[in-house]
Amino acid sequence: MMVRSIFSHVRTFVLLPGLFLAVPCDAQTPAASIPASQGFYRLPYADGTTLEVFDDVESHRPVGRTDLFAVDGQRPYRVVAAAAGRIMAIQDGYSEQQSGRAARECRNNFVWIAHPNGEWTNYSHLAHGTVTGRAGLKVGDEVQAGTWLGDEGTVGCSMLDHVHFEVAVPRRDDPIDAGGFLNDNADGARLRRPRFCGVEGEAVRKGERHRAGSCR
Repeated sequence: MMVRSIFSHVRTFVLLPGLFLAVPCDAQTPAASIPASQGFYRLPYADGTTLEVFDDVESHRPVGRTDLFAVDGQRPYRVVAAAAGRIMAIQDGYSEQQSGRAARECRNNFVWIAHPNGEWTNYSHLAHGTVTGRAGLKVGDEVQAGTWLGDEGTVGCSMLDHVHFEVAVPRRDDPIDAGGFLNDNADGARLRRPRFCGVEGEAVRKGERHRAGSCR
């Protein structure tokens, strides 16, 4: 399975020059110890989509990640860029749901975007073929906040259709491994707590519902 990435030193990636993705076991890390993001990010669904928070940065295991799923809007539910940036890695060739497997054995579809502030965002479990096919994107593309990345899916280690969202400051070399996971992320050291625009307190919480829209 070919992963497209902006980094040329990884055998399984197709590439500009420099990237990689491994999930550390940081389940015991207190979420409060994870710094807030420098940037503000929109909720990563198309405008007008109503979404629910399945897990927030506190309840997710490992902590520091956010799981969102759409409950109302135009189907198929479109996942969009949370801020302007450059696509650094794409995997959308998988189609199997693998709930219950160890993280390192998962074959997830994902997109990673690098933003001008040095932070990256990750969008995982996207539906098969929807990034490079339906959305027509490739590694190196510049995107704007709200650019369609692909459709919500349940590919990889996933219990339901949703998007797994992360904000991180990755290593300059080998940022991610071939599975789409951050390198050098023991105890969630690379993660940031996302600050969402248009959300009270700038943070989403498990069980809440929100309506996606652009940052004002």
